[in-house]
Amino acid sequence: MSFVETAPPGDAVGRAMRPVLILARTLLASLIGYLALVELIRSRFRPFLGFADLGRRLSVRYVFYLAAAAAVIVIRVLNSVGLRRKKPSSPESLLGRLRTVAWLTLAAAETPALAGLALFLVGGYNEDFYWLNFVSLLLLFMYFPRPKNWEAHLRNAPRACPF
Repeated sequence: MSFVETAPPGDAVGRAMRPVLILARTLLASLIGYLALVELIRSRFRPFLGFADLGRRLSVRYVFYLAAAAAVIVIRVLNSVGLRRKKPSSPESLLGRLRTVAWLTLAAAETPALAGLALFLVGGYNEDFYWLNFVSLLLLFMYFPRPKNWEAHLRNAPRACPF
């Protein structure tokens, strides 16, 4: 499966996935843009110690890491609860639910990168940004919308692995 895979444009899954795929690709581009921004700031303001004087307090870092961990937990809960079938529903409503869960999942997948960017801008912690940006990239890869997964949910035969 390709990271930029799309469904055939004529079917219902492809039409429902199109905006979600656009969002996913945009988020991937934003992760790369954040990396470019961090490197640009680091090269222009050597040594970059952040825009706020934190005095290298670890408690601030913990808050940002907790936000990233909370995003991972939210994604897991959202996907397990949001994709659960309670009763037989129409394919259109199921596609709508898949699209909503995918949008929320993708938005939450960017949270670690945003936390890392904020941590870098506030305290100059570039290594923490790299780790949190990697976590976002990993979440984006794991929960990237794939036509085969959506079709499996429509057939009420989701794959064994919830990722």
